[in-house]
Amino acid sequence: MQGNLKKRIITALLIYPLIVFCILHSNELVVRMILNIIIFLSAFEISKMCFYNNLHDGSNKKHYLFIVLVFLSILASNILIKYNLWQYLIITSCLLWFFITIYIMNVKKINLINKFSFTYMFIYILILGSLYCSLYTLFLLSPQALLFLVSLVCISDISAFFIGKYFGKNSFFNIISPNKTREGFYGSILVGSFLAFLYCVYQNFDLILTIKILFSSILVILMSAIGDLSVSLIKRYSGNKDTGNILPGHGGILDRVDSLLSAAPVFLIISYFLSAII
Repeated sequence: MQGNLKKRIITALLIYPLIVFCILHSNELVVRMILNIIIFLSAFEISKMCFYNNLHDGSNKKHYLFIVLVFLSILASNILIKYNLWQYLIITSCLLWFFITIYIMNVKKINLINKFSFTYMFIYILILGSLYCSLYTLFLLSPQALLFLVSLVCISDISAFFIGKYFGKNSFFNIISPNKTREGFYGSILVGSFLAFLYCVYQNFDLILTIKILFSSILVILMSAIGDLSVSLIKRYSGNKDTGNILPGHGGILDRVDSLLSAAPVFLIISYFLSAII
C-alpha cells in the first residue's frame, strides 16, 4: 500500500507541472493533440473493459465501431466549436449527467455485464466527445479557467483520498466504491471551496464574481465525485479493478480523467452562463 502511494505521489508531482506548462504556454495545435491522445487512450480503456474481446475474435465489431465513432465525435466537436455551437453538445452532456447522477444514487446491486449494449456505447461517445469539447473550449476562452478547473479537480481528489484515508469512518456508495467515505467527500468540498476562495482573494475579484466562482467550484467538486463513481461503476460491471496501468500508482488514463468527465462540461456551461470564466 505504501509503495503504491509513493508511486501515486511521484507520478502526480511529475505530471502536474507538465499540465500547467502545456495549458499556459502551448498553442492550440499542441493542446488539441494532447486532448486527442487523452480521449483516444480513454476510449481504448473503455473499449477494453466493455467491447474488446480477443485480437482474432470476429466479435470485435463493437470495439472498432466505438473507436471510429469517438473519432467522429471529436470531429463534430471541433465543428461545433468553430461555429460557436458547442453549447448544444455541452447542455446535452449536462442533461445526461443529471440522469446518470440519479441512476448512481439509486444503485442497489451490481451484476457483471457479459455484453454491453449499444446504449452504453453511445453514452460513452457523448461523454468523451463532450469532455474534449469542454476542455478545448475552455482553453480557447481562457487557459487560466482551464487550469483552475484541472487544479480544483486534482485538489478535491487528493483531499478526498487523504481525508478519507486518515479520518474516514462511514462508507460512501459502498456498493460502487468501498474505499470512498463521507468524511473524504465532505472534506474535499471544504478544502476545494476554501482554496477557491483564497484564489479569488489573491486575484482581488469582486464579491459577485467570487460568489459565482465559489458556486461553480462547489458544483465542480460534487460532479467530480459523480464522474469518479461512474467509472467505478463501469469497472464493477465489467469486473475490472483498474481501467489500465499506464500511470504508475494511478492506473489508466481514464482513472485520472474520470472526475473531469462530468466536472468539465458542468463547469464550462455554468461559468459561461454566469459570466464567470476567469
